[in-house]
Amino acid sequence: MAGDRRRENASEESYNPPRSETYDLDLAVNMQLLKILEPVTSDTLEDASDVISSGADAALKRALSVDAVVSTSSSFAHRNTAAQHEKPGDFRKIGAGACGVIYAPYGHSVAIKLSRANNTEELRNDYFMHMRIIDTFQTCGITRIKIPKCYGFVSKDDQKFWDNNPGLSEASKQVCHLPTYALLTERILPLPEPTRTLLIDKFCADRLKSRAFKDASNNDCVVRVYLGSLKGKSGGMFFSLRNLKLHLNQMIELKIDLTSMASDMATALAAMHWVAKTDARDIEFILASSTENLPQITTSEVTTLPLNTSIHPQKFNLEDFHHRKTTLWLLDFNQVRQITMDETGIAMAIEAFNINDPYYPKPLQQHPIAQELWNTFARRYLRMSLDILRGETDDIQKLPGLFLNGVVEFQQKKLECVARAEG
Repeated sequence: MAGDRRRENASEESYNPPRSETYDLDLAVNMQLLKILEPVTSDTLEDASDVISSGADAALKRALSVDAVVSTSSSFAHRNTAAQHEKPGDFRKIGAGACGVIYAPYGHSVAIKLSRANNTEELRNDYFMHMRIIDTFQTCGITRIKIPKCYGFVSKDDQKFWDNNPGLSEASKQVCHLPTYALLTERILPLPEPTRTLLIDKFCADRLKSRAFKDASNNDCVVRVYLGSLKGKSGGMFFSLRNLKLHLNQMIELKIDLTSMASDMATALAAMHWVAKTDARDIEFILASSTENLPQITTSEVTTLPLNTSIHPQKFNLEDFHHRKTTLWLLDFNQVRQITMDETGIAMAIEAFNINDPYYPKPLQQHPIAQELWNTFARRYLRMSLDILRGETDDIQKLPGLFLNGVVEFQQKKLECVARAEG
């Protein structure tokens, strides 16, 4: 009532309602979004999700949903479960890139990236930026996207490491010049066999399916999520589940929860820009899996055991490879660069955004769901950024908006170039 009387007695010019920090943040976000958001033309994400997926599509949607738990009795699960009781022995190649070749032992969620050419610069940058962004996610409380734990960096002169891992030397001697530098991280587990089967049935050409099911390299299945591309096609001349590219149009067809994914990516990018102060160049977002540790013994269980029962700690701290959780992972930090908090840094961040694979939603798309995804991404990115930069100067607080505007301007110029070429 007192507030009503104050409004009645005050002129429009003199009345200034009390404003909270949240109100000010909302106002700042909304003002900067005016030039960035797009009008959504028709169908929305909510409309698309109302359509019920049928049969195999519904099963694949569930399997690719973040935090879904998939049961598997595959040979991979059996072998890794058995190997947990042993020291790392046999290693197998699970991936490769410009920076190095990746190996993993059975039974242990560890991945070892070996430098191809004894050049430490990229691998060492991978290590430092990996650690920097892990710290950033912990500071910001980001848990919906996982980053592999980073265990260490090994010099090529560390002979003890190579003596302790003869299986790694044997597996990599034809690929790498040994000894070499190594980056030790948590292994990102592939999607489990039931999910792989659904992916092959859905996206592989019929003539290639038999070969795809037999191809051992398809056991190392991870899915790159391309929210910024509508160019996904099925039934091509070649097929591989290693780094399978899942485009927005394919995810729309499967009715996957795209809003949460776009929001999570925006949160991660804002943290990498304004807390880690990096450009996030060439990082990757993938759907893969993770294990949960088997339950540890409880105090009540201990009291029921006979006297002199042996209780080995590892017995109650093993990974459950038979039940795997679908997880959105962030990885590959070897090309990430530090940025300055000014327009020069923004230019680096815009360049990194645009040269990267199309993981993030893109502006100025014709598809209504793509338009809405960009709006979701831009809103969340700007809100997270301004929340991080609360208390900074106006010049710094305007940088997230400059970044988003720069992304829009780049896309506009790209579309104009395409139109001229087609005209």
